[in-house]
Amino acid sequence: MSEHDNVYESIATRMNGFLYRCRNDEHYTMLNLTGRVKDLTGYTVEDLLNNRHQSYVELIHPDDAAALDQAIEKAIDAKQNWQADYRLKNKDGSLRWVSEYGGAVTDENGTVIYLEGVVTDIQARRQNEERLATISRGIASETEQIVHTLKMLRLLSINAGIEAARAGEAGKGFAVVADNVRKLADDTGSSAKNISKLMNELDNR
Repeated sequence: MSEHDNVYESIATRMNGFLYRCRNDEHYTMLNLTGRVKDLTGYTVEDLLNNRHQSYVELIHPDDAAALDQAIEKAIDAKQNWQADYRLKNKDGSLRWVSEYGGAVTDENGTVIYLEGVVTDIQARRQNEERLATISRGIASETEQIVHTLKMLRLLSINAGIEAARAGEAGKGFAVVADNVRKLADDTGSSAKNISKLMNELDNR
């Protein structure tokens, strides 16, 4: 290994992922891999190079493979880099979310000869996002229940106000209470709806 290779190897082992270069073929045949390959895939560099024991593309979750292919094709057509998140199937059968940022290497005629980039581990980030989404959905659900209860309370306060009006002078005090309950229900309901809206926006990001 040359001094130049040693530098890249040293840098790559400090990142939470690995660098790669592969052929632009249907198998994305790996030609170079540097970094935490085994940590993310369970396979050694030697296992994956030239599909010796395992093709990298077969490690990509089937539900995510098409989106990755489309991102790469679109970026190549636009002469831009691509970024895509997908799940990798580890050798032990577990799934790990990664994020790939890459680009095409072309010859003097503009023909794509290699693809290269960096794959980083985003498992912790995705788990936090999923946890946050679950919490936000729970809050939104509880908020909707509060809104429903407040609507019922508002209806009851209106009915109470009507009955108080029928009672004349004797019902004036109760009418004031009913009116305050209605206002409280309206104000609280508005706040609950705003919370629900914010939770939905957060969940859809």
